[in-house]
Amino acid sequence: MPLATAAAAPVFERHGFVFRSLAVPSRGSEEIALWTVDVPENADSESHQVDKEEVFYVLEGRVRIQGHEAGPGDVVICKPFTDLSISGGPARLIVATSVGITGILADGQKITGPWSL
Repeated sequence: MPLATAAAAPVFERHGFVFRSLAVPSRGSEEIALWTVDVPENADSESHQVDKEEVFYVLEGRVRIQGHEAGPGDVVICKPFTDLSISGGPARLIVATSVGITGILADGQKITGPWSL
């Protein structure tokens, strides 16, 4: 039987970006991590890498992801261990990846976003 969750999505903020967990382990997903991210106006995220493929789908607004301009309906696929940053906005994105993704900041610090757990 499928597991459905009606509870409100947990909300997290980092450097002005707002993340809402949709399908993640804490909400019943075992393999896929899916969340939305609201990109603030004139955003410029931390440069980082991730250890798993990440797929961005733009719902609204315009952003620049890994050097690619993207608007509503556009998809940007980021391969593991490549430099990644998001700029522009305001925009809303859906992000899909594998459970257990780890981000690696420019200084080598590793983080796991609580929106992916």
